[in-house]
Amino acid sequence: MIDDPPHMAVSETVRLLPGVHCAMGEGGEVFLVARPRSESLGRLTAEQLTTLRRLANACTVDDLLGDGLTTRLLERLRSGGWLTTTVWGNDNLPLYTLRPRRRRHGAGHDAVPARVMLSRFAVLRRDGAEMLVESAVATCDVHVHDPRVLEFVAASLTPVSRGDAPGQLSADVGRRLVVDLWREGFLTDQSDAETDELRLAQWSAHELWFHHRSSKIDGTGGTYWAKGRFDPLPGRHRPFDGPTVALPKPDLGRLRATDPTLTAVIEDRRSVREGDEDNPLTLDQLGEFLFRCARVRGVGVYSGQEVSDRPYPAGGGLHELEIYPVVRSVTGLHTGLYHYDAHSHRLTLGSAHPAPLRALLKWSGMPQVLLVVTARFGRLMWKYEGTGYALMLKHVGVLYQNMYLIATAMALAPCAIAVGGNDFFAEATGLDPMTEASVGAFTLGSRRPASSTVAGADRKGRS
Repeated sequence: MIDDPPHMAVSETVRLLPGVHCAMGEGGEVFLVARPRSESLGRLTAEQLTTLRRLANACTVDDLLGDGLTTRLLERLRSGGWLTTTVWGNDNLPLYTLRPRRRRHGAGHDAVPARVMLSRFAVLRRDGAEMLVESAVATCDVHVHDPRVLEFVAASLTPVSRGDAPGQLSADVGRRLVVDLWREGFLTDQSDAETDELRLAQWSAHELWFHHRSSKIDGTGGTYWAKGRFDPLPGRHRPFDGPTVALPKPDLGRLRATDPTLTAVIEDRRSVREGDEDNPLTLDQLGEFLFRCARVRGVGVYSGQEVSDRPYPAGGGLHELEIYPVVRSVTGLHTGLYHYDAHSHRLTLGSAHPAPLRALLKWSGMPQVLLVVTARFGRLMWKYEGTGYALMLKHVGVLYQNMYLIATAMALAPCAIAVGGNDFFAEATGLDPMTEASVGAFTLGSRRPASSTVAGADRKGRS
């Protein structure tokens, strides 16, 4: 390891993060507040209070340095993730800005190794007219103002010396950039910790990115970000042009009296991957299953969006999920891909093209019925910012459990599938995958008599 030089001939400006407010409590205690965070700074001197006020705008560090207490306050604000830092080039043009997303954890990144390289979790994307470097393992985002910084980032795809400045950056700026990227978590040494340790190797870059960003609680959630920009999608799916099939409705009063108990179906639930080909699923059974799983029980309007009530819960009552039965063998129903109209409890033929249907069925193990679960993304994302897709996947899990329990109560053969045949579905339906696409799949069939009683069955290798 090589210690950082105590001073670098690089100009920088700092300021409080946008949205940070100072508040004074009883006894003169000063708090920094930025929803949902807050931190007590204790009682501050007059010079420290002046520094806080000045940090509402960009200031050079040299302008702010005063006594030792002020210096310690600046370091506390920096390590606590309250300050943005902009580094400037010798031509007095901004090079990059570090914008914190959380506080630094400990001092483990204080010393930079002799050789470093870019973390495999780093992500580069456009942000307006600039480039943004982000990482789920980093403590900040790097807003790139000068393409020479990107040249250095590209050079660090392979190990670079901490003392080098690849590209056109000056030596001082290059060293400062290495220190910043290392301390904030964008660089790694050559120990291969990102692939040799399970805690890091188990994550792909996009999975960790998705987990991290969808777990944020600041600036995300039900913000209604699209309100006033785009019209909300209607609660009911646009009808397909194919022929329709009315589905029979079960007698819920009878089922209340005759169904197995909730405890029984929970305990007896398991995945059944093969159906009874001699006695396939019937149209009555498919209709009862869909009615009990996903029908619309009521509609309304909330905050400008059409909402509905169904047998399973959904965030905001928006119910973005749709069900498409891909039928191979159902008594009373032709082969094809159908859309389930949950409002009218009927099926509409959406596609009879044999090639993509055959591919969907083959991919899923040739079930009697493959239920493709899609999401109309705009239904949820119109309201939810940054968390919409994660919420959709939670809804898929809720729907899966509903399907499992109802299929168990009906003595059918249910099985959730971990991956989806998105390309095959898009080819079969012609739907724009940016608007609506598969987010889940579930197979359904009749159950063989020997497996009708699940309690006490051998579950080895079963889910």
